[in-house]
Amino acid sequence: MAVSEAALQENYRRLSNDRLLRLAAQDAAKLRPEALLLLRAELAARGLATLADNAIAAQLRVVSEEEILAYCQVLRAQPCPVCQSVARPLNATRTSKVMSMLVLTIWDKKLTIACPPCLDKHNREGSLLSGLLGWWGVPWGVLRTAQALRANRGMAALNNLPYPNDLLKEFVVRNVGAIEAAGSSAGLQALLSGPHPG
Repeated sequence: MAVSEAALQENYRRLSNDRLLRLAAQDAAKLRPEALLLLRAELAARGLATLADNAIAAQLRVVSEEEILAYCQVLRAQPCPVCQSVARPLNATRTSKVMSMLVLTIWDKKLTIACPPCLDKHNREGSLLSGLLGWWGVPWGVLRTAQALRANRGMAALNNLPYPNDLLKEFVVRNVGAIEAAGSSAGLQALLSGPHPG
């Protein structure tokens, strides 16, 4: 059921400036055309349109492979959000963790962007936690733990690549608007260190 334009306009009016800018930077491509028009109108009314225009435009256009690689290079040049080192270019990994207790099994996947040593550490920690706490659920604990250990081992092989791996490229494609909106190094650091569901 579609929300009426009046209700949507009122909802946008209630949002804080930060939340409205976040919506423009991260979710503009998912909005219906009329919702996007209302969002742009609210941003303009608050004097925030110029901040959000590049982010919205970046989400609405098809990004070429060259542009994806250029965005990746910008992100890879940032200090590691975990250890603040600039010694190695950043990349991405997905860490799997499994915890089980009798009939309950939780399988958590998290995307992390960091320097290769920090990515390796995240994969090792995920494997250690899964190895200690994952096996105790029946029947899914054993199965999910084996899958998590295999996934972490496979991800660790991609952490030290001399070029952006596919996970980093996928992150860029999903977050082009947020990267455009971040602008400064501090904004990019906040984006990189934020929670990223796997």
